[in-house]
Order: sequence, then C-alpha cells, then structure tokens
Amino acid sequence: MSSLQFKDRTFTTEEIRDIAAQTKLLGLSFENCPITDEDIAQLCHLPKLVNLSLEHTNITDRSLEHLANLLALNYLFITGANLNGSGFKSFENHRKIDCIWACSTKLNDDGLRLLANIPKLGTIRILDTAVTFEGLLSVADNQRICVVADDMFSREQMEQFEQEQRNQAKSKKNTNPEAVEEARAILLSFFQAMTDWEKYAEASFASSQQFAPDLQPKCEAIFHQYCTDKPRNGYRPTGLFFAGGPKYTYGEEQFTDVEQPSKNKIIFYTKNHNDFQYRYLVLKKENEWRVDERQWHSTGWKKNGL
Repeated sequence: MSSLQFKDRTFTTEEIRDIAAQTKLLGLSFENCPITDEDIAQLCHLPKLVNLSLEHTNITDRSLEHLANLLALNYLFITGANLNGSGFKSFENHRKIDCIWACSTKLNDDGLRLLANIPKLGTIRILDTAVTFEGLLSVADNQRICVVADDMFSREQMEQFEQEQRNQAKSKKNTNPEAVEEARAILLSFFQAMTDWEKYAEASFASSQQFAPDLQPKCEAIFHQYCTDKPRNGYRPTGLFFAGGPKYTYGEEQFTDVEQPSKNKIIFYTKNHNDFQYRYLVLKKENEWRVDERQWHSTGWKKNGL
C-alpha cells in the first residue's frame, strides 16, 4: 500500500504506531482527525513519505520540528492548525521539500520568512493567515518562490511583489537600451511568425482533420530564421502542436520586465491572457539576436518550449 487517507476519525496510540510501521508509505492524509504533536512524533520517521496532508488537526509548531525529519517529504499541506510558523526553522536544511501550504493558520511574517529560507521550496500557499503585505515584500529577495495568497492581497499588490522579485533578481550590470530593442524586435517577429503559422495550422486542420504536409517545414523555417540552433526534442519544431485562436500561443503576451545578465544575453518577462508568467531568453549568436528558450514560472522557472 503506497498511501493512506483518513477522515473524521480518532486514533489510539497503537493505531498510530501501526501507521508509523508502514515504512513503504509514499502518501498520508488526515482530514478532520484530532492528530496531535505526539502523534506526529510517532509518524515522523517514515523513510519514503513524499506527500503529507494535515487538514483540521490539533498540531502546533512542535509538529513542524518533527516533520523536518521526513527527509523524502516533497509536499506538505497544512490547513486549519494552531501554528504561527516558528517551527519551520527546523526545515532550514531540508533538501527535498518543494511545496508547503499553511492555510487557515496563525502563520505570521516571521514564519513566512522562515519558509522563504527553505533551500528547495518553490511554492507557498498562505490563504487565511496573519501574513501582512509588508511581510510578503520582505521575502521578495527570494526569486525562486511562488507565493499563492488567493484573495488575501489585491492583484495590484501581487504584481508589485512579483515586480520586486524581478528587480532584486536583476544583474547589477547596466542594460543596453539599443540591444534590448533589437532583441525585442526579433522576439516580436518570432511571435508574429508563429501566430501566422498557427492560423494556417488551424485552418488546414479544420478542413482535413490532419496536419498539412508542409506544416512542419514551415515551422522549421521560422525557427531557422529566428531561433538558436539546438535540439528541441518534444517541443516545436520537432514535436508539432498549435494553439487555436483567438489567443494562439503568443497572441496576447504582455511584456512586464527585462534584464540583461550579460552583453550577449537578454531576458524578457511576460504575462499572457491567463496571467501565467513567462520569460524568454534571447541570445546574441554571430552578431545576431536569436530566441533561445521560453520558461514559465511554476515553483521556480522551468523549461516550457517555444
């Protein structure tokens, strides 16, 4: 058995010990169960546990000190608990955990800062907590983390936080305005060429329910004209796919920021019509700017393919 789920029940000490003896468990969930810090102390040695959900239990920050001993833990979902986050200090050397929820808790600004110090943490969800906007801004120096606050802060405040993350990520080197405009022009031309290609793909597929024979060569020609020459297995132009209208893949990209880490590398940040965050790496190769890669923000920046 790889996972166990419990809802609306209490446990004896013996039953908790029986669960703790399931050393092959990968997932464990308690919902509306009066699990205590003492119970967590019994469960914190499961060697393979990756996913733990504690929804409306009786745990406090003491449990966090125990949970840090789950060295394989990748996802920790806590909702409805009497903790302020001080116990997250115990996770400061944890090398696996990627996502933590601390919703409907007393998590405060200090607790959020402890969360932001966890080495591999990518996503933090803080709905219905005591975190203030000032506390949120205080962790903007960590550009890796994505903070999900639901409706705790306004859209404008979240955009300000994201902008501050980008500001602090920028290189101290000066940006060359002329180079930025040249690189942006190449990127925009690529966007337009791919949008025209997707319109053609959409029309041809609608008429025949299959890819037109010249669809891949047309896509390859666009990449040859605008992009760096490198393998793109699983992505265009090797792996064909298209987004339909009216948005298409690049139809409503809005530029939000730019940085120039080096003379031959410029990064453009955008948002699309769904508010997904992307960034585009544009490189100078043989005295020409070329689009190299697209990444999207999900627990850090990840390759997304052009």
